[in-house]
Amino acid sequence: MGSVDEVERSAVVRWLRDHPFAADSLLAGAVTIMGLIAHLVGTGLGDALDVRDPAWWTVLLVVAASAPIAWRRYAPIASAFAVVLAQSAMEVFSVEGTGWLGVLIAIYSLAAHGTDPRRRIAATVLAFLIALLLVSGMIVDAVGLGAVISTVAVLVAAYLFGDNLRRRRLHLESLAERAERAEREQELIARSRVRDERSRLARELHDVVAHSVSVMIIQSGAARRSLPDRPDDATAMLHEVELTGRRAMDELRRVLGVLRSDTEHDPPELVPQPGIDDLATLVADDPDLPITLTIDPSVGGLPEGVAVSVYRIVQESLTNVRRHAGDVTRVDVKLHQLDHVLEVEVTDDGRGAAHDRSDHDDQGFGIAGMHERAHALGGSVSAGPRRGGGWRVHAELPVSVPTGSDRTTGSRRPRVGA
Repeated sequence: MGSVDEVERSAVVRWLRDHPFAADSLLAGAVTIMGLIAHLVGTGLGDALDVRDPAWWTVLLVVAASAPIAWRRYAPIASAFAVVLAQSAMEVFSVEGTGWLGVLIAIYSLAAHGTDPRRRIAATVLAFLIALLLVSGMIVDAVGLGAVISTVAVLVAAYLFGDNLRRRRLHLESLAERAERAEREQELIARSRVRDERSRLARELHDVVAHSVSVMIIQSGAARRSLPDRPDDATAMLHEVELTGRRAMDELRRVLGVLRSDTEHDPPELVPQPGIDDLATLVADDPDLPITLTIDPSVGGLPEGVAVSVYRIVQESLTNVRRHAGDVTRVDVKLHQLDHVLEVEVTDDGRGAAHDRSDHDDQGFGIAGMHERAHALGGSVSAGPRRGGGWRVHAELPVSVPTGSDRTTGSRRPRVGA
């Protein structure tokens, strides 16, 4: 039975909390009824004083000293002034009521729900009016010193209590806002990480698939054309298609292995990432393009991330040349390092501005991938038509200063021509 009563009480409390104006209206109604009963019956704190008989205007004063409590949260300043002024008039005209109960609630509400600086100004003005009323009562011997001290102490305590609750409420709201902001920030960070990871995987898959498939398409087309007259050449080309497909499958397995594996319990098979050393192989695997690879001896000792990005940028540039440049007579791939910056340049003498490659490059995924790779390293990439015809891709990637032993790697770079 007790649990049922507790449930009912909690339901009532929740309803009052969810309907503050209704709760305040009930409080104002209760105080008003108490005041009217004390006024009409003649009982209350003023029995020993000369109390005025009830009249229509005295009843209005009693109602005016308590009814504004219904707006104590929505208009605390106006409510406090209305209650204090009505109670002051009741004291001046010796009208019996609930005493200073309404003023006590109004002062507490002003402190708890008022907003600075208007709250402090209103409290100062009301303190002056109440002090003036009490001092006037002492002058005419209507109020004793003890009553004045107790009234002031109670009203000050009510204001401090309301102010303390207000500070606590603002503190809790601030904590809730901080928690919500932190949660939003964590969500944004998580989304950003997911977006970055998706972009990284998209770049890897694009670089692996686009280059290999474009080479396979060219080789299979050449094999088809050579099959009637030169079956041996067609067989060799198909063999190259097979090898290219196998290499593409190996790289795809590596990328997908990272996606599927649990890095803590099932680490993926580690396969070396392509780098500067693999550029010669990349060029040699593409006999259909007249590519000249020039690597300056200053290039060497690159961080793995930079080396991989250089390889992928060159790979994507050559893929775009095969797809969109048309007939070309020369493709130049140059690498040069000056101080802390590595410059990568891929140029061709194809269609250039007459054929906007960005519109046909898988909706720009390849060029976008080059930009993202360079941006991740703090560098930049530009791609567009070059003077004199053709297309130019130029990348600048920041690198650390190579050591003497590291530079020997770059000194062995040959000039590969086709």
